[in-house]
Amino acid sequence: MIPGDLLKEQFNGHAALRLRREGLYQFHAPLFHEDGDMVDIFLAEPANGAPTIRVSDEGMTLMRLSYEYDIDTESRRRVFERILKENRVSEDNGVLYCDVGPANLYPAILQFAQTVAKVSSMQFFRREVIRSMFYELLEEFILAQLARFNPEKQTFPLPGQDSYEVDWQFNLAGQKPIYLFGIKDRTKALLTTITCQAFAQRKLPFRSIAVHEDSESLARKDRTRLTNACDKQFTSLDEFQENAVEYFEREAA
Repeated sequence: MIPGDLLKEQFNGHAALRLRREGLYQFHAPLFHEDGDMVDIFLAEPANGAPTIRVSDEGMTLMRLSYEYDIDTESRRRVFERILKENRVSEDNGVLYCDVGPANLYPAILQFAQTVAKVSSMQFFRREVIRSMFYELLEEFILAQLARFNPEKQTFPLPGQDSYEVDWQFNLAGQKPIYLFGIKDRTKALLTTITCQAFAQRKLPFRSIAVHEDSESLARKDRTRLTNACDKQFTSLDEFQENAVEYFEREAA
């Protein structure tokens, strides 16, 4: 049984349960999205003797989000999954949920509502989340999708000169090595420009790639310098994830 009377007391009388179908209730409480709409929360009675109550959104959160924003790239999916993991919420076929015992239902509902609010606001704070995770997401993608191209992290092609560091070196059979640099800000763009110029001056055989967190965040003169020094640029992590495999296959051919 769902402790409706206890929940109403815990929410100071501002809560109610409405039967939607057998065993499923919609929970109404003063928990709102930023636009003022009430957060969709449903409570399912324990089934088959289970000791837990399922708190869910019945798929409403992702449907609401899809009107303005789609989780349609690998990086967006990773951000979404991280939000769920950090808040101990699961997802099944678009439905967000968590299973809790009756004694923990009140704090679980509050936590679930916060999670729904975070997911619903992904289009607003995604830039900040991706920015903080840029190098981590880049590494995860390289190890998962480009492993067959022999990536090697943090190499120093000029012996004894560790100021010229490469983020990732790819060693393709019979081809020049590819040096990849992750570009998160102006400082890294300038450092990459200097590094590629130093390699070229010393006539190292190589090709270079710059993967930007957001190329538009760089000043035009910084982008121009990098363009003149680097062989290939991807303007965002999303673009790199969408096109990197095809690019490396052509380079390895």
